[in-house]
Amino acid sequence: MEDDPTKNGISYKIKIPIIILTLVTLAAMGALFIKIAFSVNSSENKPDTYQYLRNVGDKLKSKGLHEQAIDQYIKYLEKTKINTASRAMVAHTIGQIYMELSNCQEGLIWLFQAEEEETTYHHADELKKNIDTCLAKINSLEPNNLNAK
Repeated sequence: MEDDPTKNGISYKIKIPIIILTLVTLAAMGALFIKIAFSVNSSENKPDTYQYLRNVGDKLKSKGLHEQAIDQYIKYLEKTKINTASRAMVAHTIGQIYMELSNCQEGLIWLFQAEEEETTYHHADELKKNIDTCLAKINSLEPNNLNAK
C-alpha cells in the first residue's frame, strides 16, 4: 500500500523548496552578521579616528592659543587608544605648553606622565631637561620663580 504524502504531513514538493529557502536565508544572515562584526571591529582598531583633535591642537599651539591647544590635546588623549610613544609625545607637548604659560606645577604632571613612557620615547633627553627646569623653579626659595619661561 502506497502512502499518500499529504496524509503524513507536507509533501516533498513543498518541503524541498522550504529547506532550500531556509538554508539560503541562514547563509545570507550569517554573511550579514560577519560583515557587521568586521566593520565594528575595524572601526574600534583605528587609533587615528580622533587625529583631527591633535592636528587642531598643533595649529592652535602654532598660533599662540596655548590653553585651547591643551584642551584639544587632552580630548585627544581621552578619546584615543594610542601607543605609549605617541601618548608620551602628546603629554610632553602639553607639559611644554604649560611651561610656556609659566605654570610648572601643572606642566610637571604632564612631563612626569611622558617620563613614564621614557623607554619608548625618543625625546627623553629634552624631557629630562624640561623636568629639571620645572623642578628647579618650583624648588627655588623665591616664590616669584615658580613660573618658567
